[in-house]
Amino acid sequence: DSGNSFSINRGTSSPKVTGTFDTGGTISNGYKAVTNTQIEAKWDYNGTMLGISTGSPYLIDLTYNDGILTGAGAKVTSNETAIVASRNLANGMKVFGGIRLNQFKASIYTPLSNYSYDLDTGTSTGFAIGAAYEVPQIMLRASIQYNSEIKHTKAKEVETLGSNVLPAFTPDDMVAPSSMIIKLRSALSPRMLAFANWRSSQYSKFKVTGENGGSLYDPMSGTDYTLGVAFKVNDQMNLVLGTAKGQSTDDGSATVSALAPFKGTSTNILGASYKLNDSVELNASYSLTTFGDAIANIATGAPFENNKGSRMSIGTKINF
Repeated sequence: DSGNSFSINRGTSSPKVTGTFDTGGTISNGYKAVTNTQIEAKWDYNGTMLGISTGSPYLIDLTYNDGILTGAGAKVTSNETAIVASRNLANGMKVFGGIRLNQFKASIYTPLSNYSYDLDTGTSTGFAIGAAYEVPQIMLRASIQYNSEIKHTKAKEVETLGSNVLPAFTPDDMVAPSSMIIKLRSALSPRMLAFANWRSSQYSKFKVTGENGGSLYDPMSGTDYTLGVAFKVNDQMNLVLGTAKGQSTDDGSATVSALAPFKGTSTNILGASYKLNDSVELNASYSLTTFGDAIANIATGAPFENNKGSRMSIGTKINF
């Protein structure tokens, strides 16, 4: 979009993940709802646009309350800020690029063995670069973007087992993934727009694992995608319907960590925007995520099946 704007969106994710002990007892949902605020701003200077965004790509708050798992869990907080500039070229072409600043903290705790793990990556920098082709008359836009990996060379880990505290050291596996993103959208009719987003990410280097506490995040490299359509109801209101398949976390193992007791995700999305006037637009969305069934490595195996989560987001965009 051309012009200057400022937007803020606040979304709350509420996973509902339960399982069953090998003894038949219930493992109740240990996930708490987490909230992310995403802020974006952009300025248009005669064909050159500068944009800034900041938010939290990773958020987890998990504490189990049943049986041998009581008190065990993990927390993750994070922040990523991007500063990107784009420039219009001739014949509908546009190039863009900028920097990304990434930081996250994580903790794992297991009271049964009096174990804790803490990670602080500090802030490190990578870059993004890409190009797009646009035909405004039919709302066509095709783009490709490359995000570099971000190496957290100053990341620190501390593990405590009983009364033994291991000093912080610099791990060799704290690498936020590189990715290639392809996006395509086009009008199907004067009131309908279709879109598709595809991403390939090299997640295999990005692991959050306590030596004695299990893996909090240990995904496979691979792809994820989003498909959808947008409908123009009238000059003020638009609706969006979409579906997404998340990054795979299935490496073929028979069991998964109790800190991430699922294999992959799929999500259905419903969104809407309403234009109050030429300067103010409101938006909201609701998504329902299905977590892939898995068996967690608890005792002889604990199945986690038929689990879902929801996300509700509201926001506003101000044009100036």
